[in-house]
Amino acid sequence: MLIKRNIVALFAFSFMASATAAEFSIGGGAVYNESPYRGYNDNIHAVPLISYESESFYFRQTTLGYIISKSESNEFSITASYMPLEFDPGDNDDRAMKQLDKRDATAMAGAAWYHHERWGSVKVSAAADVLDNSNGWVGEVSLFRQMPMGKLTLTPSVGVLYYDENFNEYYYGISGNESRRSGLSSYSPGDSWTPYVGLSAKYALTTNLTLLASANYSALPDDIKNSPMVDRDDSFTFISGVSWRF
Repeated sequence: MLIKRNIVALFAFSFMASATAAEFSIGGGAVYNESPYRGYNDNIHAVPLISYESESFYFRQTTLGYIISKSESNEFSITASYMPLEFDPGDNDDRAMKQLDKRDATAMAGAAWYHHERWGSVKVSAAADVLDNSNGWVGEVSLFRQMPMGKLTLTPSVGVLYYDENFNEYYYGISGNESRRSGLSSYSPGDSWTPYVGLSAKYALTTNLTLLASANYSALPDDIKNSPMVDRDDSFTFISGVSWRF
């Protein structure tokens, strides 16, 4: 759950670098995700894979962007995105975790800047919760490079995600009332930085049909992994699928 947003972003990196005119692709796939939360054993889910690129707008999986400024080497946009991180106690297998409050997925609004060089591209972004679920904000700095090899294109990436105190409190904190109900210790995390590495691949079967695969590894910071809701210190996600470009 923590890095599902990152893994679909890797596909977006691949498509955005090659879009010179309006391009739309749609497909589907399956994602294997190791949730950081205790008591989750359902790790495989179906996901849609959607990408749209034009001179003024883009839709990169979970993010809609309006491009304010764009040149050969820079792109600045305002964004609206979906944050898929959520916790549903009814779906959890741990007796104590079932007593905690639900944490909802949310909508985010922010801005993103991409800078492209011959050696690769840099992304810097920030977004805030606009549905008053966490009242928090997140940031990201990442480096990625598209590497064409005939029909195969590899895109390695490395980056770090910032989560502020409000975000972590909502998704990983345990209140006094929750502690009394569940028996878990109360917990109030601070802000955190989460480093990750990833690799995506796409293989063109035809002009329109493309196979996709992507893997992402994230090391959980102390403020997240020390939460009684969490039972691991890292997380891995793999996704594969197919898309059709119109």
